[in-house]
Amino acid sequence: DGGGERLYVPNVGGDSAEAKGAQTLRRLFTHVAIRTVQGHIEGVGNDGGFAPQATGWDGTVQCLDYQDLRDAMENIPLGNGDEWISAFMKINPVVALRVIEARKAYTQQFDYSMLKQCADRLIVSGNVELMREHMTLSLTGVGDAGESEGDPKETQARR
Repeated sequence: DGGGERLYVPNVGGDSAEAKGAQTLRRLFTHVAIRTVQGHIEGVGNDGGFAPQATGWDGTVQCLDYQDLRDAMENIPLGNGDEWISAFMKINPVVALRVIEARKAYTQQFDYSMLKQCADRLIVSGNVELMREHMTLSLTGVGDAGESEGDPKETQARR
């Protein structure tokens, strides 16, 4: 943290940036949980071969839970995550509970410190590329106050 003053960040749509981030993570965790349960139903990661086959060799569905989940994935908007689970619960409450449990487990296992490191790297590398682009534009005069392309008075008014 460095102990210095924190940057003032206005609320984003009434919420803090952290609250908006948490909402985005809820949506992500729900998506991951849905795909995890789909994988379980398909037998992914089950080397013992005891999982029921979700589809037959001819592509027909042999597992109604799988069909319900696939239909919901295709037809119910993810929304905030909770909305998807609520709608799916009306179709298949047992599989919906599996999604809830998978989401809870993933939330507990998620590496939040790695998230911060990844975000920091993305921002730093993005800023470096954007500053290179800015420097190139400045040196070539392209976009130099926008005066090379358009009315200088209009450019000045946009500032």
